[in-house]
Amino acid sequence: MSVDPGVAVTLEDVARAAGVSRATASRVVRGDHGVSEERARAVRSAVSSLGYVPNRAARSLVTRRTDTVALVVPEPDQRIFSDPFFAVTVQAVSQALEDTDIQLVMAFADRAGSHQRLRSFLHDGHVDGAIVASHHQIPGQIETFMRAPIPVVFIGRPAQSTSSLAWVDVDNREGGRIAARRLLEGGSRAPAIITGTLDMVAAQDRLEGFTQEMGTVGITPRVVHGSFTHDSGARAGVELAPLIREGSVDAVFASSDLMALGAMGVWRREGIRVPDDVSVVSFDDLEAGALADPALTSVTNPADRMGWEAARMLRERLAGGGVEGPVLLPTRLVPRVSG
Repeated sequence: MSVDPGVAVTLEDVARAAGVSRATASRVVRGDHGVSEERARAVRSAVSSLGYVPNRAARSLVTRRTDTVALVVPEPDQRIFSDPFFAVTVQAVSQALEDTDIQLVMAFADRAGSHQRLRSFLHDGHVDGAIVASHHQIPGQIETFMRAPIPVVFIGRPAQSTSSLAWVDVDNREGGRIAARRLLEGGSRAPAIITGTLDMVAAQDRLEGFTQEMGTVGITPRVVHGSFTHDSGARAGVELAPLIREGSVDAVFASSDLMALGAMGVWRREGIRVPDDVSVVSFDDLEAGALADPALTSVTNPADRMGWEAARMLRERLAGGGVEGPVLLPTRLVPRVSG
């Protein structure tokens, strides 16, 4: 059987070509069981030869499913497109959905704005589920996700974590402790930390782990505030430069590779040498840090693994699986030249 070029192939065309009823063809296309292998092969062959593409809109009217999930990133656009963490996360989530019919869409939500548009998007049947990355402790933001009538999985531990929430994160507190131990083993006695955005749990946990470990030997680190961006790292580098020159700071833990690279660029221009004048340990283990001069000693933050795990958890929830507990991934130090 052939169809005219430019004319959409229908399920009825597939059924006639396969010599089966429309209902049988529909069951095979949907992946339902209860159809003999002979008839299923005939339908699959007809689908392939005719180039049939299921009508998602029509199917969604029956199943009330869109076969679409959203990756929601509540960050300004400029950060999303400048931070490699998000690119790795998107790629990992996309790869984890490759063997399904699920389409992935991106939803950007400026964390400083109202949540009405995002609330409508999640509540009005546009998607079957959502993965939320890089969320903040902003009034109403987490509640918007928690009250959505669809499965939601978080990348990063939510501050208002409950047993019903699904999330995956790296052990940020232990990562902070690992960074502190590395600097102490290198002889540091006057450390500083460049924090991430402190309305994010990850930044809080890295700061807490670092200060707790330093406190075990009676050291209180200097705290300089950053926001996980290259520019904020550069500003912190300017603030720390005179303290490094006078010996008041001998080592720095930057809570992200981007901030470490921003600070190191400032110090290079001002003649401050890493690691001779100041040791540096950072967090993320991005490719840019490994290729820097000097190469960054960094604590791993496996964005690819977290993205994959989040997609797996969402797929299980969409398939009707039970509520899975949180997934906390281990982290480790990757020693290089900087500290």
